[in-house]
Amino acid sequence: MARGTYTGKIRLHRGRVRLRVSEEGTHRAATPLELFFDLVFVVAVAELVEVLLGSPSWPGALHFTALFVPIWWTWVCFTFYADRFDNDDRVYRLIMIAAMMAVLLLSVAVPHAFDGAGGAKRFALGYFAARLILVGLYLRAHFHVPKARLLTKRFLQGYGLGAALWGASALLPVPYCYVLWVAGLVAELLTPILSSSAIARVPFNVSHVPERFGLFTIIVLGEVVALNAIGIASSRLRAEALVVVAGSFLLAACQWWIVFDHVDASPLRQWRLTGQAYVYGHLFVHGGIAVTGVGGLLAAREADAGGPPLSDGGPVLCFGVAAFLLGVGGIHLLNVGLGGDLRSWSRLGLGAVFVLFGVAGDGISPVLLETLLVGGLACQILIESRAAVVGQVERNPRP
Repeated sequence: MARGTYTGKIRLHRGRVRLRVSEEGTHRAATPLELFFDLVFVVAVAELVEVLLGSPSWPGALHFTALFVPIWWTWVCFTFYADRFDNDDRVYRLIMIAAMMAVLLLSVAVPHAFDGAGGAKRFALGYFAARLILVGLYLRAHFHVPKARLLTKRFLQGYGLGAALWGASALLPVPYCYVLWVAGLVAELLTPILSSSAIARVPFNVSHVPERFGLFTIIVLGEVVALNAIGIASSRLRAEALVVVAGSFLLAACQWWIVFDHVDASPLRQWRLTGQAYVYGHLFVHGGIAVTGVGGLLAAREADAGGPPLSDGGPVLCFGVAAFLLGVGGIHLLNVGLGGDLRSWSRLGLGAVFVLFGVAGDGISPVLLETLLVGGLACQILIESRAAVVGQVERNPRP
């Protein structure tokens, strides 16, 4: 793209951080820098799915989750910082490029994070570097934006504690270092939850954040499409394997349909409970989509081998789709109230059924299992499209 051809409204504000939300009106789109930043997470997600592909078992699922959460949380934290304080000056651009390099270092450490002390240390140091950059950004905002100092102080304390624990973990042997990983991650995940009053004083943009979460959804869906392509290439054009790949693609299409047509962003208008459910619920949405893609490729490989019915692919497929449905169901349930409505209970109920399928999924043919999964999601889309609209429980808007 030639210099100066970008037509967005952002202009450089040299040297001084500004609070963007109050200046942006009602709508704001992702910037080219945000889209560029997302590219490194394409690499991270690709490395993560390889972990589960290499070990589609309960220990492998635990390793996948333990690595997916900090990488996903890194994206979330930088996204919310940019939503409030992205002034797109040269200093900010250079800092974000450094953050991208840290995420790349983190990504290449993923395959060996549980292989021993050396792999764990590399992953911890990569995450530590990304957290230090984030803390530095909040220090910059703390200096320049007096109105946001309660928020930046809380985030500096929580994210600073998390970074310190991750940095200290690099000094400990396996498995003791993993205890500090958990402690550091818990401290960071709790920070926004315990900072509701500060967040209310410095609100985020309720049009920009859903778009950003939608873009991360596209990242994980893109990885699923890549896994489908691998399934086609390795199928040797066996009919059953191609049918399984087609079923996996249809599952991804159904997940895309549900997210972009039926996951309401209105919970973000109130951070307490509903907004928190929207943000943290997307951990299950994004992780579930990635796991579904892994299950689809495993099922295709098993169908191509012509061996016994599903041993790994079936449970992985079912648990991936179930996590996705429980995520979108939890978001909607807390938005409409604990009494729920047809949408929330159908999502949660179908997710629970697929959990049972995952527990008892061994021995079911891959074609039959994917037919059941695709049929279930298709029925859910029909319910979403025809159910009476139940509005959000009436709440005061965020200050």
